[in-house]
Amino acid sequence: MGLRAKLRSTQDTLLPMNTRKLWFTLALLLLMAHYPHAAQAAPLRVGLQVGHLRSNELPEELKALRTSTGAAAGGYREVEVNQAVAERAASYLRGVGFAVDVLPATVPPSYRADAFVAIHADGNADPRMRGFKAATHWREWEAATTLLAAMRAEYGAASGLAWDEAHISSGMRGYYAMSTGRYRHAVANTTPAIILEMGYLTNPQDRQLMTQQVDRLARGVAAGVQRFFASKPASGWPAPPPLPEFRAVIIAPTANIRSGPSTNYDIVRVVEAGRMLLVER
Repeated sequence: MGLRAKLRSTQDTLLPMNTRKLWFTLALLLLMAHYPHAAQAAPLRVGLQVGHLRSNELPEELKALRTSTGAAAGGYREVEVNQAVAERAASYLRGVGFAVDVLPATVPPSYRADAFVAIHADGNADPRMRGFKAATHWREWEAATTLLAAMRAEYGAASGLAWDEAHISSGMRGYYAMSTGRYRHAVANTTPAIILEMGYLTNPQDRQLMTQQVDRLARGVAAGVQRFFASKPASGWPAPPPLPEFRAVIIAPTANIRSGPSTNYDIVRVVEAGRMLLVER
């Protein structure tokens, strides 16, 4: 067979193949046009934790918290309020394209998400105490502090409650679900995380807001998350701070954690035997 004949034979073989490729490409373009989400990247993931939900199921490393059932007042339990707001906020976020996990008290090991919000309601022996507050972990990271600022702005505007900064506790800053490296059942080091105390269940006005205006508060939570994502720098967030390399385990029945390196400083927290602490140099 001559060279010209061989080329003609090769073209006859390739043309149907090229035609099939063309039809396949056209079909794929039509599919992507009909289902535009198929051409998009995976949606941003949000974790909304329902504070105290199924706390009796917490793992062994968190067994001391299994009896922590949260505040109760006026015939309402905190977990019910937390769950109602979390599920409604999740619905709003899913409606605008986010993937949302509504999590119980037990967080999956090294849970990864683009944002994590633990939803709680507070309680106090003084029924006059009012307001909302939120906190990041002690090991502050720009992404987490931006999430905090976004939630403070949007939830504050939606709820109309005052910012209760004076009562942000060491327990909030050391919340177990944000204590990466200390617990397995906590967020990953790359997950921006905050804890939100929506108001005081023990205050009649706050309680009325949290039980009768769930939609209003849920929209505030969802708006806070959306504002956070809109705030992300074009270059991305800087890397989170490295985890401390040293760990200490409490061997005394109880130990006082103080605000400074001597007994002259105030006690900020009391921890029990067996608790692991991360030590920063």
